[in-house]
Amino acid sequence: MSGGRNCYPESDVLINNYNICDKELLEKFEIQKVFAKLLGLDIKPTRIRYTYDIVHLVNIHKYLFGDIYEWAGTFRKENRYKSERVLSGGSAEYADYHEIENRLEILLLEYKDFDWRECKNRNEVVSDFLLELWSIHPFREGNTRTCITFLWHYLKGKGLNFQVSLLRNNPMYVRDSLVMANYDQKEYLRKILSDALQDEIQKSEYLMSEEHASEQYKIAKVDYEAFREKYSIKKD
Repeated sequence: MSGGRNCYPESDVLINNYNICDKELLEKFEIQKVFAKLLGLDIKPTRIRYTYDIVHLVNIHKYLFGDIYEWAGTFRKENRYKSERVLSGGSAEYADYHEIENRLEILLLEYKDFDWRECKNRNEVVSDFLLELWSIHPFREGNTRTCITFLWHYLKGKGLNFQVSLLRNNPMYVRDSLVMANYDQKEYLRKILSDALQDEIQKSEYLMSEEHASEQYKIAKVDYEAFREKYSIKKD
């Protein structure tokens, strides 16, 4: 089954610069490469200019994934659907690929002159900003990591401390909470972002793969199951 125009023929493996045709191997290799890139950006954030615009976002994606994919830093050219465990294999709704640039322009213009430091309901605003950015899903792959990195870089440039390590260290929670927030169940996304916005800066700890992850954040089982029952695609 084909995974789309960026995949090898009759495959769901993304075409990559290393010609890795095994999906699982490619995913592990990608984690390692992006880990090194994130570490480099942590050490020297100014590797990417703070321009707070579409170019800023695109440069982050190209920086993180450019060694692996030729199309890194370019918007997807087709509509894609990604299986989500919280939707029992269904997909969240993303922007039509024709609307990506326009929706990004509207979002970033809305916050162009926003005073993040004086905002009284900062946690809610940050949550809404990240959710809208992620819901656009501008790239073929790597959207969650790119959006989280952009949010950290964006807020850092605006003078705010943001413990991005909390999000990096809880990738499944973050993804589930983003999907749930996309259906107006926002408390879990707001919880981790509120913690990340605290003044205390913790030492960043990197997780090399999900199999080594020990996530601190959990979605309550009753909420998880209720959400799946309400929004999952019903199968005959």
